[in-house]
Amino acid sequence: MTEAPRGMRPWYPVAQAAADLRAAGLLQAVLMARAGRLEAVDPSVDLPQEAVFAGAGLDSRSLATGNLFVALPGENVDGRRFIATAAAGGHWSLAGLEPGAEGEPPIDPVADLQGITAREGAGVLVCTDGPAALAHLAACHRNRWSGVMVGITGTNGKTTCKDLCAAMLAGAGRVLATRANFNNRLGVPLTLLELAPSHRYAVLEMGASAVGHIASLAALVRPQVGVITNAGRAHLAEFGSLDGVITGKGELLDALPPDGTAVLNADSPGFDAWSARARCRIESWGERAGDHRWRWCPEPGRGWAVEIDGEVWPVPLPGRHNGANLTAAVLAVRAAGVDAAAARRGLAGFRPSPHRGSLLRWEGRLLLDDSYNANPVSLLAAAEALVELAGSCPGVAVLGAMAELGPQSDRIHRETGKALHGAG
Repeated sequence: MTEAPRGMRPWYPVAQAAADLRAAGLLQAVLMARAGRLEAVDPSVDLPQEAVFAGAGLDSRSLATGNLFVALPGENVDGRRFIATAAAGGHWSLAGLEPGAEGEPPIDPVADLQGITAREGAGVLVCTDGPAALAHLAACHRNRWSGVMVGITGTNGKTTCKDLCAAMLAGAGRVLATRANFNNRLGVPLTLLELAPSHRYAVLEMGASAVGHIASLAALVRPQVGVITNAGRAHLAEFGSLDGVITGKGELLDALPPDGTAVLNADSPGFDAWSARARCRIESWGERAGDHRWRWCPEPGRGWAVEIDGEVWPVPLPGRHNGANLTAAVLAVRAAGVDAAAARRGLAGFRPSPHRGSLLRWEGRLLLDDSYNANPVSLLAAAEALVELAGSCPGVAVLGAMAELGPQSDRIHRETGKALHGAG
């Protein structure tokens, strides 16, 4: 049986997880290893208190010790077919009864798994709806955590803003932050399940491609500080229009408590709508408007910097758009209760996420890698950063298509091409 040791890990007792799922009407059955095989047990009686899991993962091949295997049906692979592998490795699994991909034979975890070989300490929580069960466990786990939560969304800059916030908060205590692209309906719950008592702060990024997505994620995250970096023309195939984007990003504000803080971009479309929607204190910022003004002030030969409220902060990434990202992060960290000295100490250890404003050397040339994703605003921001870096030297932009722009895609690409020509 996996026992919870003393230390930093976010251990979740299986008996507690079963009780949480049962209270929500999601628990269908529980299987547990006995004498080397899985068998059905009564979760209210048979689950020992020392049975725990720590964090969770979607890939049975890369589970860390103690991880819960979240076995969900996907477009190409049904994770429930790998529960036996997880059980043989001593892991607990979470499985739902929802149908798999079209054409796939049905899976009944209760009937199909009883009697299979399993290492001591393994088991399966069988639920009526796997994704709903994952979200519910994440919400329960987050609700038992007492640190400061920062939630970030926006069309552009949310990952960089998240990285900057996490670095600065780390100057004051241990931080959990969204990894990779874990900012959706599966990634956010998986991140929340990593929360440990030793985490003093958490910074979670929330992405969306339609109205309603942020509302469901923010209800799980329950941030005390919320940041909307901006609103722009992205994911229009689902949002439908810029107004749809503004509405969707504004859903973050509904999750903030009355004593929370909303950090809002006064230069962005939607600022007035967000300000009217917020039910808590607002910290507005912008280059041209807002309570906190920022000014881009790069220092030749020394790097980049931004002046915020009269104080100069180093910016660890190129491009004036990153001055905006740092401004939002500074205000968010300040709202989280961290002083400037600790924030500067943490910022010195900043490391960016891959493909977001990274500078590389390649065959004697300087390469600006901003290739993770693209929409008109982020593409033009990267182009302006490239022009600034190149100076009098000729620069070359290597561009891919911008996806998910809906029926306006051709027109937006042409408009962006003209803007790029004008950017030098």
